[in-house]
Order: sequence, then structure tokens, then C-alpha cells
Amino acid sequence: MTMGSNAGIKRNRRPKGVKVVELKVRLEESTEQRLRDAGMASGSLSLSLYLERLVSQLEAERGGLPVLSPTLDGTEVTTTTAA
Repeated sequence: MTMGSNAGIKRNRRPKGVKVVELKVRLEESTEQRLRDAGMASGSLSLSLYLERLVSQLEAERGGLPVLSPTLDGTEVTTTTAA
């Protein structure tokens, strides 16, 4: 991942005291940039908070996260709903 300068940017973060886990994720450079841009456009959200809110939104709209097809090109998506 590329590291940019975040000096002077006030980010929205999760409340203090919320338990979190650290997770290393490897992304294509362009994917990381698109996620960071979307986080900034969503109110200066940190990358992790943006991803948490994205998950919550998908669960609310679809009843769960999409289950991706194990195809090599990675473009197929199988949708599921919570029971």
C-alpha cells in the first residue's frame, strides 16, 4: 500500500473503547486508492471505518455480504440473503 501524507486531515474515527483487531490486507494499488477516495468523499473516514460502514450498509441493503464466485476473473457475484 502506498502511504500518503495525511497531515492536517481530521478523520472520523470509531468511538474510544471499541475493541478492534489489526488485520493486514494486500490490495492492488488502484483498489487502495479508490477505497481511500471513497472514504474521504464519505466524510473523511479512515480506511477501516469506511470498510466497516460499507459492510454495515451491504448487510442492511442485502441482508448480508455478497458471496463471491471462485472464478479466476473475480467478476461474478452470487447474492445471498439472510434467513
